[in-house]
Amino acid sequence: MRYDEFRDQLQEALYQVRLAARNFSRPLETVDVASTERRWQVYLWQTGQPGAEPFQISARIAFDWSPVDSARAYTTEEDLLIDLVGKKEIPAKTENRWMRVDFVLQAALPYGSTTPLPDPHTLGSWTYAVGEKMDRLFTEVRERKGRIVSISGGREDVKIEVRCNSAGALSLDALSLSAFRIVRLPRVWDDPARRQTEKGIGNQLVHLARIFEQALEEWTRAVGELGRWIRYAPPPPEMDEMECGLGEEGEFEDGDEEGPETIH
Repeated sequence: MRYDEFRDQLQEALYQVRLAARNFSRPLETVDVASTERRWQVYLWQTGQPGAEPFQISARIAFDWSPVDSARAYTTEEDLLIDLVGKKEIPAKTENRWMRVDFVLQAALPYGSTTPLPDPHTLGSWTYAVGEKMDRLFTEVRERKGRIVSISGGREDVKIEVRCNSAGALSLDALSLSAFRIVRLPRVWDDPARRQTEKGIGNQLVHLARIFEQALEEWTRAVGELGRWIRYAPPPPEMDEMECGLGEEGEFEDGDEEGPETIH
């Protein structure tokens, strides 16, 4: 399987589960001129999506295609082995081809908006719950005799971006979570029997796209829960009325109802 074949089949799988219908950006493809490594990535975001206010939800899907992937795609495994180690009487085995597909979930407040950081207990419980949900979708570890032999999926911890004002007060700015899944690519063989055992990966990519779709839905719900807690929780004692952007009568100063808000 070559780069353009994998790219096209992945995009088709995303369309099949309607992920590409959610404000899909134009795919960005780049080539590193030094290493000749290729990178494909696409962004999608939720607009007008209820349940996650005041956060804006987005995601990024990406994969890297190395020169080794290109070499193995343009010749058969047998010919590549002959070029590398010479011809042998006993056919040598080759490693499977694997492709890592990254998925990054993001949630950011509108530009100019601020909100205090939730207390450690609330934030810790929330990140733990989010991690459990994402583990069920992404984490896949294979063990043999009590030892890990392969990891075909996983995720990182939730990352939190904060903003610091001139008074040294910290406020929440954005949240993100990175995850990945490993896809097995078919190898190219001269041997018809081996070629038959490694067919297309269309179903595998559709399954991957469904995982991405479920992860985006779970992330949207989880961020919405955090947003509701932030909106209805009492403001911390150190926040004064001026920080909230409210005058004495509880109205926006200067009659500006569309300006940045402080969410608490």
